[in-house]
Amino acid sequence: MNKELLKKYDNDFYKIMSENFGEEIFVTDGEGVVLYLNQISQKDIQSSAAEVVGRNVAELVAEGKFSPSVSLEVIKQRKTVSLIQTIPGNIKVLVTGVPVFNAAKDKIELIISTTKKIDEIAEMIETMEAQKREISGLKNMAFQEAGFIVGGDDTDYIIEKIPKIAPLDVPILITGETGVGKGVAAKTIHKFKFPEGDKPFIKINCSTIPETLIESELFGYEKGAFTGASDHGKQGKIEMSNGGTLFLDEIGELPLTVQVKLLDFIQDGEFTRIGGTSPIKVTTRLITATNRNLKKMCQEETFRTELYFRINVVNLEIPPLRERHSDLEALTKHFLSNCNSKYRNTKRIDAKAMEILKEYDWPGNIRELEHVVENLHIFAEGYNIGEEDVRVALYGSENQSGEKGNEPAVICKGIMPLKEAKHMVEKQLVMEAYKQSGSTYKAAEILGVDQSTVSKIMKKFTEK
Repeated sequence: MNKELLKKYDNDFYKIMSENFGEEIFVTDGEGVVLYLNQISQKDIQSSAAEVVGRNVAELVAEGKFSPSVSLEVIKQRKTVSLIQTIPGNIKVLVTGVPVFNAAKDKIELIISTTKKIDEIAEMIETMEAQKREISGLKNMAFQEAGFIVGGDDTDYIIEKIPKIAPLDVPILITGETGVGKGVAAKTIHKFKFPEGDKPFIKINCSTIPETLIESELFGYEKGAFTGASDHGKQGKIEMSNGGTLFLDEIGELPLTVQVKLLDFIQDGEFTRIGGTSPIKVTTRLITATNRNLKKMCQEETFRTELYFRINVVNLEIPPLRERHSDLEALTKHFLSNCNSKYRNTKRIDAKAMEILKEYDWPGNIRELEHVVENLHIFAEGYNIGEEDVRVALYGSENQSGEKGNEPAVICKGIMPLKEAKHMVEKQLVMEAYKQSGSTYKAAEILGVDQSTVSKIMKKFTEK
């Protein structure tokens, strides 16, 4: 404590403090008799201390010095009171009166009031709102740069959550239906954590790699580890992600044997390549994603409970597109803008057509929307995309009302290469089979093809 400084100001210490506080300070006793007011307060009520000290505030109200009196309200309510007061010049101020009780707490000894001008408060609020808008704009810009397009309050909680969880070194599980943008969300988290862009982002889709190869893809192998192994060995995805982010998409498809090894890596931060003996230390940010109910899979013993709790430290659930109307509009315009740039065009979609898009269920979510928008851009005649164009693209030429369901259709309004048409049919069938079954193996059974065929087709379309 600086005793010399306190001694210097002695009894003037609190007076100096109140005079330099920057706001009105007005003090009365428990009966409302004025004891003190600082220079700012004297200026605002246009009266000197000599004119008001010793007088009751009720007299000052009657004379029009201010109205109403917060001191009188504090005496009446026996608690802190805030109210709007009018002072000379018809100026509105926000005044707060605080009671100071005696030791027994049964009598008010002092009432200390402070005042803030309304226009100053409004200016402060506007400054804060402007800062909030600027921060929100910077956030949205960062999301757009990462490819995460948002258009309204449907995904506000994601916009708020990602910047908070991105810097934390904890595993994140992203859940949601196929095609909602889980991969884009993972990339966005990576971008927020590593804004400089020099850290690896390594993705592996657990559903597109055969069970016999998934372990070597993740953990790598030493030379000669098995028949057909490279003479130089191979780095796994985990090792490649060192210092950055490892994104395991469709984690629910990971075989139980590999789940055990992954759990060991998450716990210890190290692993051994197939055929190797030396542990490899890796520091990586783990993000996983799934469209399946992992909790139910744990109950069915098709997913390890310990692994589920390890990867689900933070959960980020992304709602389906049918619940995100404002995002749908922003995404549609974004995809249409991309098509205009790609095909050097200036097509637009009208309001009625947009409403038809919002009424659709979007079983394929954002991925389906992107393909529909490109289809509309290619086949809609003229520069305006209307509601008839959208109905045909969504429901087919024989079912433009949409009343018989949301079955996706390949529409050929003109001649297209047969190979392109085949690819479109493949995509729709495989994606729908996978959506219904939740597994590449089950989807293959439904379609009557090998699992590897389904995996190749899915990989071709999901990596675009």
